Amino acid sequence: MTNQITTPPARHKSPRRIGTVLSFVLALAVLTYVGNWFAAAFWLEGRIEDWATAERAKGNEVTFGTLRFEGFPFEMSILAPDVLYRRNREAVIETVATDRLRLSAKPWAPLDLTLTAEKGVTAIQKAPAQGTTVTLTSAPDTTINAKFYSSGVLEHARLSAASGRLVSERDGDPAGPREAARLGATTATLDQADNVVSHTDAAAVISLTTARLETPALKQLGTAADHARLSLEATLRGVLSGTDAADLALWRDAGGTVDIDRFMLSLDPVALRLNATLALDQLLRPEGAGTLEIKGFDEALEDLISAGHLKRDAAEVARLVLGAFSRNSDPDGRRVVSVPVAAQNGRVSAGPFTLFRFPAF
Repeated sequence: MTNQITTPPARHKSPRRIGTVLSFVLALAVLTYVGNWFAAAFWLEGRIEDWATAERAKGNEVTFGTLRFEGFPFEMSILAPDVLYRRNREAVIETVATDRLRLSAKPWAPLDLTLTAEKGVTAIQKAPAQGTTVTLTSAPDTTINAKFYSSGVLEHARLSAASGRLVSERDGDPAGPREAARLGATTATLDQADNVVSHTDAAAVISLTTARLETPALKQLGTAADHARLSLEATLRGVLSGTDAADLALWRDAGGTVDIDRFMLSLDPVALRLNATLALDQLLRPEGAGTLEIKGFDEALEDLISAGHLKRDAAEVARLVLGAFSRNSDPDGRRVVSVPVAAQNGRVSAGPFTLFRFPAF
C-alpha cells in the first residue's frame, strides 16, 4: 500500500471580501470627485470675486445678483443674474449688460470656460462730449469660449452670435436712434501669447467673420447689393496692456504695430481686399501703408450711374484711370484694380484720392 501526499487546494479569496474592497474604492473615488467638484466651483467663484474687486479698484462699476451653482456632477455652472460692467475711458463711457450670464466649465478643466448670455448682450458706447451713443445688441445665447494659461493670462477666446443690431443716436437729433447695421451669423476669435519680449513678437492674432451685414450705407453708396460679407485677420505685435490712451501710447512708443493680413468686404458685384501694416501717430491715429484690390469696379461704376451718384462722362474717366492699375483675375477673367493705400496725418487715401479722415483719439 502506497501512501500518497496530496496538496490541499489553494484557498480562494472570499467574494464578500473582494466586494467590500471594491465598494470602499468606489466610495472613495466618488467622495474625491465630489470634493474636487466643490473645490473647483468655489475656486471659480473666488476668481470671479477677485476680478470684480480688481475692476472696482480701477474705478470701474461691476454689479451682479446672487450667484447660483448648478450642473453637478459633470459640469460646474454658475448663473449670474443682472450683470453690468461699466468703465469710463476718458472721453468714452462703455457699458456691457446682460440679464442672465451662465459661466460653465468641466471640473477637470476649470481654465477652459464657456460664458453664455442666455438673453443676449447689450453693449453701449457713449461719448458725452460729442453727444453720441452707439448701442450693439446681440441675439440670445451669445457665447464666449475662453481658455486661460496657468498664469491666468487669456490664451484663446471665441465669440459666437447668431445675429446683432447696431444703433446710433445723437443728442438733439429729432429722428431719434437710427439703425446703423444688422449683423448675421458673426464669429470673432482672439489667440494671445503668454509672453512677449520684442515689439516684433506676435502678441495676438484676431479674426472676425460676418456672414451677412445689412446697412443703409449700402444704398447710399449706390450699390444694388442688399447685404455684404465681411472677414478680417490681423496680427498685433508688441505688448498692449489695455485700450486707454496711455496704454496705446506706451504700445506705440515701444514700436507696436498691427498687420492686417487679410480684410475682405464683398457686396455684389464688388469685392474689396486689403492688406496693410499700421502703427499709431502722436495723436493716436492709424498711420501706415498697404494695398487695396477692387474686383468688379466696372459693374460698380454702372450702379453709381444708375443711382445718380455719378455722371456717365465722369464714370468713363474713372474707368480709364482705374483701368491703368487693373489686371484680369483668375478664373472668371474680371478686371481687378490694385492701388496703394496710405494712412497719414489722420487721412486715409487710395492712390491720389482721399477716402476719409480719422479724428484724434
